[in-house]
Amino acid sequence: MFALSAAAFLFHACDMPESSSPGSPPPYKLTRNEGGTNFTLKIDEGVTIIKAGEYAAVRTAVTAIILPSTLETIEDYAFYGHNAVTGVRIPKAVKSIGARAFSRTGITAVEFADDSQLDIFGADAFDIEKIRTIQAPRCTLTKNTDNTTCTLAVAEGVTTVAKGEFSAAASVGSSTPKPALNTRLKESLLGTKPEGAITTITLPSALEAVEDKAFHRHRRVQRVFTIPKQVQRIGEEAFYSIGSHSSSLELIFEKDSQCTLIKKRAFQRSGIDNFTLPEQLETIELWAFGLSGSPDRRKMSSFTIPENVKNIGYFAFADNFFTNNATLTIKSPHLTTTLERGLFVLEPTKSVFTTVKLPKAVYDSCTKAQLENRFGQVTAYQHLNGTPHAAKPQLRTQSRKIQGPEVSGPWLIAEKSAWVTPRRP
Repeated sequence: MFALSAAAFLFHACDMPESSSPGSPPPYKLTRNEGGTNFTLKIDEGVTIIKAGEYAAVRTAVTAIILPSTLETIEDYAFYGHNAVTGVRIPKAVKSIGARAFSRTGITAVEFADDSQLDIFGADAFDIEKIRTIQAPRCTLTKNTDNTTCTLAVAEGVTTVAKGEFSAAASVGSSTPKPALNTRLKESLLGTKPEGAITTITLPSALEAVEDKAFHRHRRVQRVFTIPKQVQRIGEEAFYSIGSHSSSLELIFEKDSQCTLIKKRAFQRSGIDNFTLPEQLETIELWAFGLSGSPDRRKMSSFTIPENVKNIGYFAFADNFFTNNATLTIKSPHLTTTLERGLFVLEPTKSVFTTVKLPKAVYDSCTKAQLENRFGQVTAYQHLNGTPHAAKPQLRTQSRKIQGPEVSGPWLIAEKSAWVTPRRP
């Protein structure tokens, strides 16, 4: 202890780098912090590797560590036991952090440089129970007060979330670029099941596009999830299964949303139980919201298809969202040929809506069987002004089998209709 104090005093007095002799640690400088009792350890530029225990002699006096931009490798146990250090920034060039490299420290916050090249992240590199915040490339993870879940905040200024970038799934396909948020980074904060630990996701105001599987399988997101108004498209399975293990999740598109495209399965099997479509929306692909919600918490008593919508895919909203006696309003006049089967129901005998309001051209373009195939058993079809449409005649039916798009198994259809009991994807 005396030797350490003397050394600390010497470095404070001369404020000069430690000389580099055979067997000594890489060059560094100790600078006394304000208050006079602790020091900052600054490792010199040019150092590329730090080995186990190289700075152990000064660890009890050091409360901050500054790593050089040239650093590439932090080996096992490199800073083990530096228990007064509370935070660290990992430079861009670091490719490997060894096992227990920062274990038994006081670190609660870790920052990774933009465009981090980190590839190897050793077991127990940080103490899970102590970490509160990880600032990773393009996002920040903050542990919640329950100490077991966290909030994922995508950095302000990000305009596109790439394919699979923040996916919680183990794999999102071989063609997927390496996620900016390394799975092992998430594990260092959250434990071994990061897909179940993120309960809040916040997106930046500048965001314009969310690509395929960007936030795949974040199942415990809860309460409210907001899509910023600048987002123009939402990719395939971008939010697949989001909130599916939560007790409630409301999806909000910000006012004046510019979103025009929601691709297939974007919110499929999610826990969303309440949402409103943006006015500028044009295309909703197959299964976009399919199999979402829960039969136990149907909340939506009304739902509107905006007037700009031109295409809606098979089973886009089937099913579980709506309360008994719900009302559906279709404002779009463009759906005379693109209103696909199974839109809101998986079975044409199912009763979902008491009232469906839609333009005359859309109503006239469908047979009675086609209406049932899209909306189930409906008590009243009305014009947008509330007056009833003329009743549809019941047609004689013929049965034949065809193969439906992206759905395996036969489709049993009636004349001028097309119904399938699909295999759920």
